[in-house]
Amino acid sequence: MDELKVGLVLSGGGAKGAYQVGVMRALAELGAQIDMVAGASIGALNGAIVASAGTPQEAHAHLAQLWDRLAQASPVEFHAFGYLTLLSSAGAALAPTRALEHVLKAARLTAAALDVDLPKSFDMLENSLASDVPLKVLMDEYLDPAALKAGLPLYVSLFGTEDPFDDLLRIASAEVGIEDTPASTYVHVQGLPESEQKAALLASAAIPVIYAAKTVNGRRYSDGGIGGWRTMQGNTPAGALIDAGCNMLIVSHLSDDSPWSRRDFPQVTVLEIRPQRVMSRDPSLLDHRDLLGFDPKRIPSWIEQGYQDTLVCAERVMRPGAARHALRESEKMLQAKQAQGIASEIRLADSIARMRRS
Repeated sequence: MDELKVGLVLSGGGAKGAYQVGVMRALAELGAQIDMVAGASIGALNGAIVASAGTPQEAHAHLAQLWDRLAQASPVEFHAFGYLTLLSSAGAALAPTRALEHVLKAARLTAAALDVDLPKSFDMLENSLASDVPLKVLMDEYLDPAALKAGLPLYVSLFGTEDPFDDLLRIASAEVGIEDTPASTYVHVQGLPESEQKAALLASAAIPVIYAAKTVNGRRYSDGGIGGWRTMQGNTPAGALIDAGCNMLIVSHLSDDSPWSRRDFPQVTVLEIRPQRVMSRDPSLLDHRDLLGFDPKRIPSWIEQGYQDTLVCAERVMRPGAARHALRESEKMLQAKQAQGIASEIRLADSIARMRRS
């Protein structure tokens, strides 16, 4: 029988990533085995914390500390025009994003014709609406490069990009059934130079237009959740762990209606943790707060929902598995003791034989 290798897959979903704190709490209580981790977007950032921890219990403790901090101070810091955070709802934001793009280009052409300099804020808007400095500060504080290097293998999904507005157009086309987005790329974080590891995590979470893309391995990448939009290939990067040798996956979704299907992966055993009720805390389709709502009103409820949902989805599976694991360990210990006893008997017999000869 093949050795069990369990991979944890953490989907993306912005502030709803708090749900994964509850998931880790439940998995730790249930004694889950985790051998590798893969994540997209906020799942990549959470995944880095999990991969760096020594145990699931430690992973939960570190995630809880981080998300308590996020609940008190949002990591989203906009350069200007905060109302444009509606861009985070990609399909709905398509018209304003294209309008913004035309305004920026027109402003630059006009400035060039008049030989005047534009304010620095225009450069900021052309690259991104928000600064990723708060995220960098959090990673410096909560993510130890040495612990990550020595930790569980971590894979993240990245989406090759050239223009953030085109990325939004691709998402809109996929949503209406015209053409799916290209697949995301899977990257082994510990296989990158240390100088690029945090860049890869930031790239995976770089929502188009909201955050600037990052360069990894000489190529520009943005939010890994964009790739393979119709099947959530990028946003739920199970393929990365299957390619790495996992034969069981624990998959945490951040959407109650994710189109990702375990039937697409018949070669592995899949335990899905799907929200048992809606994740949205605001019914408005145009509201961005479920994606960027890092606040003390939403985060605790998502954490508790993740905990309860995981118990429902996993407890009946994990507890028998833990019992079987304990039984196997007991058998190994018994075999070791038996082998030790046999060796002792051999040594005793040899000693007696030497005494008789003397």
